[in-house]
Amino acid sequence: MISRLTQVQDATLNRVQEIKPYIPALFFAGGFVFDLFTLGRIDNILNIASHGFFLLLTLALIIMQILEINPPARPGRIAALFFRYQNDAIHFMLGALLNAFVIFYFKSGSLINTFLLVVILFGLLVANEIEFFKKQGPTLKVALFTFSLSSFFIYLLPVLIGRSNGAIFLGSLLITFMVFLGIWQLLMFLRADPGRIRKKLLIPAGSVIILLAALYAAKVIPPIPLSLKQIGIYHNIERTEEGFTLYKQTPGWKLWAQGDQDFIAREGDRIYLFSRIFAPGGFRDRLYFHFQLLNGREKWETTDRIPLTIVGGRNEGFRGYAYKQNYQAGKWRALVETSEGLEIGRINFRVTLAANESERTYIQETY
Repeated sequence: MISRLTQVQDATLNRVQEIKPYIPALFFAGGFVFDLFTLGRIDNILNIASHGFFLLLTLALIIMQILEINPPARPGRIAALFFRYQNDAIHFMLGALLNAFVIFYFKSGSLINTFLLVVILFGLLVANEIEFFKKQGPTLKVALFTFSLSSFFIYLLPVLIGRSNGAIFLGSLLITFMVFLGIWQLLMFLRADPGRIRKKLLIPAGSVIILLAALYAAKVIPPIPLSLKQIGIYHNIERTEEGFTLYKQTPGWKLWAQGDQDFIAREGDRIYLFSRIFAPGGFRDRLYFHFQLLNGREKWETTDRIPLTIVGGRNEGFRGYAYKQNYQAGKWRALVETSEGLEIGRINFRVTLAANESERTYIQETY
């Protein structure tokens, strides 16, 4: 009986050793799952407080690792658990933070904008599991933390100020930079090795800040905290007491269609673009509906850029529309952009001219 029990224990220990290399990844994934179920509006005070709390805890643990603080010779039970699982705790909190920020980035831009960010983040996650990077100690954790801290200020400042532009974005990066200057001074005060500080803290943090600035200049980072909740092409829009009534010909069973993306136009028709854009409470800014036509050289050519002033605070998003009277047959697209040309979302549609005068049937939607 004792022999059998010993065999079971040995098998269990062997199994634990087999999965041990994957435990950090599991904790990281756990952070992602945790945030999927708890994430609310970007201006939710509980979100902001929890993100700030996780950032402070993660920073404290990273500073301990840079200082190479080891457990006491005879640690108590709590101390032993703390030192044993501190890496797992960092993975969990970074997972929760990064998941939230990736969701915010994804909502605030089109897939084309956010794709590169997701690829970069995925690359960091893969690097986190490569043995070479694990041997570098806190280097990669600092890079992930810098991305998280920068993203925190990138969305927090526009929420507090009520606007979003390049100066506010650069201000977010400047605040992140100042935080790391403070950390550097603290570590120097605590007599940490200057070479280790430079290698493990300043270089990875500075690299991430420069990368984010370059991505913004390349118009890859979307305009957080704005997000496009709906966009569609319609034959007519009427404002009523209930809201906006939209008229389309596309049947309801085409669930993938965003209004009349196959727009059949007759003489005198207008092309209406409708959108719902979420912005935090107190937010007020100017956006643009940017219409483009694919010309004969297979290049997108701007025909109109129509301004729209949005006011934030509505859960369902600020409703706005624009229309075109002058158009031609062909492939079109409409982009929703900030004044600096950062894209929030887009829709592609095709215009076909028709001479049929038979009666048309419209389906109505109200928002």
